[in-house]
Amino acid sequence: MKYFVLALLLALLGLLVTTFEPRPTPSYPLVRVRTADGFFLTLVQNRVHDQARCRAAVDAFVATLSKACPSCTVESEECTLELQGVDKALAEGAPLPLYRVSAKELKIALIGPPAKVRARCERIAEGIVAQGMKTAACVYPEPG
Repeated sequence: MKYFVLALLLALLGLLVTTFEPRPTPSYPLVRVRTADGFFLTLVQNRVHDQARCRAAVDAFVATLSKACPSCTVESEECTLELQGVDKALAEGAPLPLYRVSAKELKIALIGPPAKVRARCERIAEGIVAQGMKTAACVYPEPG
């Protein structure tokens, strides 16, 4: 009888494990890119509901980027649960001493040659709007 109870408990445990769905883990798609002409960009997209959607957002962005900028190098790409430092300030729209592009679904920080960074920022914002987003603007550095 005790083996029957043990088998029943193990069967119930197996059923529980195979039907268990973990809670979605909200994540931020984060990509860092280096261009051939000396720019470094950090791109943070709005938080998505789960890791699968986050990974899809990162993959879609990297695919779009590779078409738009074949000479760019993706330095890192990740789905992070929590942003820190400049990444967090960028996502929250906090003042930063950097040029950045701000759109509804995407924030980009730019570091590059001082004589060229403002024009690149404005060109990226225009390109985002041309790709279909309603608005995107270059935000100039602010002391922070």
